[in-house]
Amino acid sequence: MNQDRAYQVNQQFLRFKGKDVIIGLKNLEELEGNIITIDNFLNTVLETDNGLNVIKGGKIAFISEKQ
Repeated sequence: MNQDRAYQVNQQFLRFKGKDVIIGLKNLEELEGNIITIDNFLNTVLETDNGLNVIKGGKIAFISEKQ
């Protein structure tokens, strides 16, 4: 397997990178901010007014782009 291909992130997830989003968590909490990075497991680094938040992908229920 090509080494570069092993680390490519799904384009559906990458479309959120650098965008203002709302992330809904499975505990019904919502976070708003700008996605700094995201991987294939939906592990996300979100920049908010309060700093950086690292969110494990298993806790995410949805990601929605802010309008």
